[in-house]
Amino acid sequence: MRAAFFEVANTITVREAPDPEPTPGNVRLKVTYCGICGSDLTVFKTGALAGPGVVLGHELSATVDLDPDGGWAPGTRVTVFPARGCGECTWCRAGYPRYCLTPPYSEWGGYADYTVFPANNLIRLPDALDDRVAALAEPFGVGLRAVDLADAQEGDLAYVSGLGPIGLFAAAGLVSAGCRVVGADPREERRELATKLGVTETFDPTARDPHTTLFGIDPRGPRIAFEASGMPDSLQKVVDSCGPGGVVGVLGVPMAPVFLLRMFVGELRAFSLAGPSRESMARALELLQERPEIGGVITGTVPLSGTEEAFRRLVAGDGGVKVLVQPSL
Repeated sequence: MRAAFFEVANTITVREAPDPEPTPGNVRLKVTYCGICGSDLTVFKTGALAGPGVVLGHELSATVDLDPDGGWAPGTRVTVFPARGCGECTWCRAGYPRYCLTPPYSEWGGYADYTVFPANNLIRLPDALDDRVAALAEPFGVGLRAVDLADAQEGDLAYVSGLGPIGLFAAAGLVSAGCRVVGADPREERRELATKLGVTETFDPTARDPHTTLFGIDPRGPRIAFEASGMPDSLQKVVDSCGPGGVVGVLGVPMAPVFLLRMFVGELRAFSLAGPSRESMARALELLQERPEIGGVITGTVPLSGTEEAFRRLVAGDGGVKVLVQPSL
């Protein structure tokens, strides 16, 4: 088999490797598609988690190849809940592998012909949903979990700063909750995708001031404001643009300090999140069937051999929006 190894910063090397052998409780999967996530791009740029045996990728659609315990039949179409813990620390025993104290970073991800995941992490795919769109279940689940944490209500004005994949998925979730959604991104193609998903107004935050724009739409400002761009100054602008009593959601990873005076004066609440829940992924699979236009967030597919180039282009800003790796190409 082949796998795309993340050995050092800014380098992904595709080479042959032995097929991974699943131990009891784990299942070998044949990867159909694996989406390139913003967190993958962050570690690609920084070299975090890099090593000679590291294979990234957690936005999967796949088929079961081998289950030693016989619980999953070969050929079953699945996606995966990505959080894999050690199974022994206090958080894993409590059912929260996302917070694992010794996470198994050496376990392979989805940029490979085959990968192995715990049987309990598998989620069966609906028959009506094609494999390509099904690979969106994990990132869309992130956006839907943010909508749940914000307690979005019908009629709420919501603002999403950054219309990359997570921002677009969060916007789609807010629209499905009945919110009036305003989105901001410097890139026109992303603003156009947001409009197709039901966002009522978009603007370029480098050309228009978010606070002035949003309070011009509603003098109370947005009740919900999401930062999804990861740009250094974006979270400050999001905090400053949220209406009194509102909720700020940190969906990106902005590497900059934030002055919280407006948050204090406006009595804002805030949360961050680093992944979906199983429930939000299940809901994502439902909405992907109900609203096929959400699949339009996918703007490209590359073979396994094109993984590094796809990463480089996405980092440079000219590689599309959501790109999937298809090992079978």
